[in-house]
Amino acid sequence: MPFATPLPPWLLRSAAASILLLMAGSTGAHASRANGTIAGNGFSSTVLKVVSENGTSWTKIEGSTISLPIKVLITTPSYPIVNYKVRQLGHPEGMYFVNVSPDKKHDDGVNFSATYEGSTDFMTTAEKQAIIATCNKKLDEGKGIRESHSMFGSVGVELITSFLMPSKDVGPLPSGGLGAPLKHTANVAVPVKCEGKHGKADDVAAKEPNFSVKDIHLRFMTSAGHVTSPNPGAKCQMTHARVRVGTSKAGGVKFKLWTKVGNEPMQSQFVEAWSSFVSPGKYEAVFTKKISVSKTTSVQAMAEDKTNPIGQSTGWKQVSLDCTGAGGGGFAGTPNPSDKRLPGRAFPSEARPIPKALPSRPSVGEARLPPMAQAHAARARDRFYPSKPHVN
Repeated sequence: MPFATPLPPWLLRSAAASILLLMAGSTGAHASRANGTIAGNGFSSTVLKVVSENGTSWTKIEGSTISLPIKVLITTPSYPIVNYKVRQLGHPEGMYFVNVSPDKKHDDGVNFSATYEGSTDFMTTAEKQAIIATCNKKLDEGKGIRESHSMFGSVGVELITSFLMPSKDVGPLPSGGLGAPLKHTANVAVPVKCEGKHGKADDVAAKEPNFSVKDIHLRFMTSAGHVTSPNPGAKCQMTHARVRVGTSKAGGVKFKLWTKVGNEPMQSQFVEAWSSFVSPGKYEAVFTKKISVSKTTSVQAMAEDKTNPIGQSTGWKQVSLDCTGAGGGGFAGTPNPSDKRLPGRAFPSEARPIPKALPSRPSVGEARLPPMAQAHAARARDRFYPSKPHVN
């Protein structure tokens, strides 16, 4: 079994000294670093309300104050703190929650927690857009815009710290100039409520408990001819998806209409309509959506009732829209009615025109064959050279 060769004492002493120097250098570098950090301290007690101005999507954050709980930590083992400031990220220049210059000429650090009062007026454009976009992701959940949704957003805060940086002067305290301010940002979590937009249908359903949807139907009404021209070389059929909702009495109804055209992504549309008297005991609401295509395509649609707590569905319906002409999925070209020339195809009992060619000499070794008889040539010969009567 081999034995390890012991290291000489001078090498051990040299290695130990190197390790001590490295540790001292690391400690010195860490000790000389000034640092300032800010962080959210839990979440805000304010609930931001996002509302809809158009009834189809969330568009606006209502104005309010915002509580912003934060934590601040400034470490400076050897550099005096000249000044520190705390602000909402969207504050205009010169506006701060805190703007402090410590009384002590040499401070060991700053460590505190506080809650400041910010405002929606000072939220950045990016912060507002992010919150509104998060609300609009809920449009396809539940009743969409017709019900409220809760989530979290964020509001930015910033800490700006200035230190007195040391110079090469020798003295009991560091001296020198003011270094570049250290800036650190963080986000405070803020609860958000996307306020549902109640329409006429919600009010009627609430006031009239016996109002209900009895049935819902969908059918396609498709043109017999090719009535649209999506491009100069194509003509296509067009269809309308017609939704009919039957109710127990007059009132508002709401439903979601789903459509899918060919391989395109599925689309949805939230619809409110009014059910009116049609005949004794019959009340209906009708909605029609136009659908057109640019090539031969399969179209699907389905409607889901959103008025009743447990809504009905029409199931998926399908229709195929046909297009003709170049680019429409039909023939490659369309004949021009003003062109009286024969088409370039030969049909039975139809003579194809023979192109005229200039005579040319036969090449060496090439046999010149006599021209083939042509029908019009035979008729001309009979016309100008009548045959003599045959005498037995």
